Amino acid sequence: MKKDHKNKACLALAICLVIILVSSLFASALQSNWWRVDVYDLRNKTNSGPWAQDASVTVNGKVVSGILFVPANASAENPQPAVVLTHGYLNNRELQLQNAIELARRGFVVLTVDREAHGNYENAGSTNSLFTRGLYDAAKYLYNLDYVDKTRIGVSGHSMGGCDTAGVLMEDASNATELANSLLGAFLSDTGKELTPANGYALQIVSAGLLQAWDNFAGADSDVSVGILKANDDEFFFSTSSWANPGNTLGDGSTALARDYLNSVYGANFVGINATGSIAIQNKGIYVDGQVVSVSAGQAAEPGFRVIYENNEIHPLNHFSVKCAADVSNFFYTAFGTPSGASYIAEGSEVWWVKELFSFIGLLAFFAMLLPLADLYLRVPLFQSLRGTPDGALVPALKGVRKNISYWATGIVCTLFSGFIILKFCTVWGKAWFPNTQMFPQDTTNWVAMWAIGTGLFALAVSLIVWGINTAIEKRKGNGDTVSLSPVEAGKISGGLGALVKTLLLAAALVASVYVVLYIIWGIFKVDFRIWSFDIKVFDIPTLLPTMLRYSVFFGIFYCINSVLNQSYRTSNLPEWATIAINAFFNVFGIFLVMMIQYVTFKSTGVLWQPTMNLGYIVLFPIIPVLIIATILSRKLYLKTGNAWLGGFVNALLFTIITCANTCSSFSYIMG
Repeated sequence: MKKDHKNKACLALAICLVIILVSSLFASALQSNWWRVDVYDLRNKTNSGPWAQDASVTVNGKVVSGILFVPANASAENPQPAVVLTHGYLNNRELQLQNAIELARRGFVVLTVDREAHGNYENAGSTNSLFTRGLYDAAKYLYNLDYVDKTRIGVSGHSMGGCDTAGVLMEDASNATELANSLLGAFLSDTGKELTPANGYALQIVSAGLLQAWDNFAGADSDVSVGILKANDDEFFFSTSSWANPGNTLGDGSTALARDYLNSVYGANFVGINATGSIAIQNKGIYVDGQVVSVSAGQAAEPGFRVIYENNEIHPLNHFSVKCAADVSNFFYTAFGTPSGASYIAEGSEVWWVKELFSFIGLLAFFAMLLPLADLYLRVPLFQSLRGTPDGALVPALKGVRKNISYWATGIVCTLFSGFIILKFCTVWGKAWFPNTQMFPQDTTNWVAMWAIGTGLFALAVSLIVWGINTAIEKRKGNGDTVSLSPVEAGKISGGLGALVKTLLLAAALVASVYVVLYIIWGIFKVDFRIWSFDIKVFDIPTLLPTMLRYSVFFGIFYCINSVLNQSYRTSNLPEWATIAINAFFNVFGIFLVMMIQYVTFKSTGVLWQPTMNLGYIVLFPIIPVLIIATILSRKLYLKTGNAWLGGFVNALLFTIITCANTCSSFSYIMG
């Protein structure tokens, strides 16, 4: 590398680091309300204290993994209302940041926690542990903090976290012990304890609960305020799996849809209105004894109220929605009033999305940083031999009818296959071919890996067949021209096995380097790089890394094939930007298409096109940006080295780590 190239690489790296630093600084400022809220990363914290109603009873609190927000107005002399937030299945504590940020800047103490087997709460004893006691334990932890008002503690969770919320409300109600035992016995069987006041499990701790995207509410103490927050069309709520609605049908035999809830008997029973005749529940109306009451902004309503918040969106948007964040703020304002020492902030006045924007800018710089780092690492003696350029002479020009048909048809066939085959891998083949084990404990990661391998091998086979047919035709005509670059040629690496090992080491060094930056940023600012459910987050390296490396072998098959095809699928008469755009399009269009069919059908009819994929497509939402970024990285790294394997290895390591850090485990991780 020439000196000017080195200087350009250093400058590009410096620019990326400055962007990361500045974006993280502003993200931290917004997350902490310009540093008026202290933010703590809690790991394996416990506390204990006396129950206010009976000092002889000890309340034991526990937080395995949580983020605690303590506003400046909270102190032992001025205790404030507090809220525990938790996430849904396959998510993590950071998915409740929109609500945590908005509540904390309004003066509430907030704790957002990982559930067992999710996020940084890594180890699960069995699949039953996915239904965890962590939410109630976290509420008890807040109860024991001297700057928390013990009479104003709320809980809220999304989806499966909504199930936890409903369970905590039942468990906390001393007059509902038998009901709680009967409904939650299966979930809590691993505790080996009955839910009775004698052992401290039925203490009155919680004063309000908001169920996000969960419709089964079985009861709470009469003085506890409860709300339900739902999407107009929800993939899970009421229409597809509801304890309160077995068989998924209404009383007249018709199918129950999520959009019907405000006009249903179940909704009427929840808010306490007469369920006979026509039912029309007021959206966002505060119900006390079955009547809508007027509540001034920022003021507390009478305890024990009920409310249903409905917004025109889908299930996974509940935790990435200005409207839902406003509803969460409204609920806890209505439950507890404006915290003393804090000013009322209108529920629609939000900053979380600006913080998310800065985190997204940091995410882009995180990926961009890989390219100048590669330039600099290629100057290191160990990796200098990997420097090179692609062989342009091997790349044919895209011209003529047959060449165009071969080029475009190959891409269309492969992209449509990748999309329309998802259903089979998610619901049948993935589980059959790659079941959960102690070595590979992440069920969604398993089927996604099988789908990735299947699509990769299919694309490779189609490319080889098309290349072989066209090459045979050209030879028969006596032409030396080809229609496309052979994947075999694109996959060649100068230097043999030694070069391949060096390539793997270089890829590991690049991924490790960018993650060092991530951990430094988290340590300083308590922010990471994200947009919605696509996030690059810190994780417990000794616990998770061995599992990630095992999965990377499977994902490596896909990403290496994909990288090789990204290099063979190019023509000499198309500019580089067009090649990247076309390859990225074919990598994601089929997936995007089936998702669009799913959700256009859903929004127009209230029923999913493929009901069994209510979770499967949500799991794959981040795969679209992942494959676009992977395409760019593999092409750019190939241009620096003439080596298709570097991009494949980098993408395999990087995106496997991101995938495994953002889902759940059905078994304890094996560290080795």
